[in-house]
Formats: sequence, C-alpha cells, structure tokens
Amino acid sequence: MKKGFRFRSVVSLLLVVIPLSVVAQKKKLTPQRMTPAEFPWTKSVSNQAGSAMRPGLDTVIVAGDGKQSSLYSLVFKVPPNTAIPPHSHPDDRSCFVLSGLWYFGYGTVRSEADLKALPPGSNYTEPAGAIHFAGTREQEAVVECTAVGPTGTTFVNPTDDPRNKK
Repeated sequence: MKKGFRFRSVVSLLLVVIPLSVVAQKKKLTPQRMTPAEFPWTKSVSNQAGSAMRPGLDTVIVAGDGKQSSLYSLVFKVPPNTAIPPHSHPDDRSCFVLSGLWYFGYGTVRSEADLKALPPGSNYTEPAGAIHFAGTREQEAVVECTAVGPTGTTFVNPTDDPRNKK
C-alpha cells in the first residue's frame, strides 16, 4: 500500500512540475507601463490575428504577440456604427471595456436583440470556440482582451472574412 501511495505521489508531483517547467521556458513578459495615450495605434494591423478584421478597426498587441503559447493582450479601438459578424477564437479570453459603449452577444447569427450594452469597466469572456458578435452604435469603444495564445479568428460565414476577399 505504501508503494502505491509513493507512485501516485511521484506521478502527481510530475504532473505539476512538468507543466510548470514548460511554462517557465516560454518567452517572458517584459516590465511595461503604458497609458491609453501611449497605445501604439500607428502599429495597428487591419488583419491582426485574433481580431474581428473590420474596416476602420484599430488593433494593437500591447503585451506578448498572440502567436506563441504565452500570455498576450490586445486592445481594439472600434469606430462608431461598426457591426462585427459572428466569429470565434481558439483561445479563452477575458475582456474589459476601457471606454465608450460596447455591444456584445453570443450566437451563430447576429441579432441586435441579443446584444448587451457594456459600459466602461464591464467584463465579458470569449471562451475558446464560443461564437460571438459585437459592435458599436453612436460612439467609439476601446476594448482590451487578455488570453494565452496562439490566437486566431474564424468567421461563421466565410464571406465575412476579409482574408477571403481578393
């Protein structure tokens, strides 16, 4: 009985130590402090992996890179009257509304009735693979999402994906 207990203890310890050592080998975040005025909007990429890829939408990665299996943070600046069609991401995300009024809903079909208005300070999640849609109305919104990559974007309707347009 003691032998079985030791074996289970060693296996349990390895199941904790091995993942922790893998995480420790990942690229580490660098110390950084940034005010909203310092966000590098000029480096925005319209077809940024993990974004909704809409015209006029600014997306910057402010921490990490979204390509590795490591922590990253994206900030989106979404212009007024933007409708983001249903899509999903492969990573779990926790997001906060920084400014403006952001409308967010879950489902495979965009429905204005299913959008919830989220004022600054609001939090919402985008579970991996969960189809969601969002947008703005009269005012711009700035939203931040943090996750562990790698990230990407898959649209429900392929015609909504600007990467498919030539």
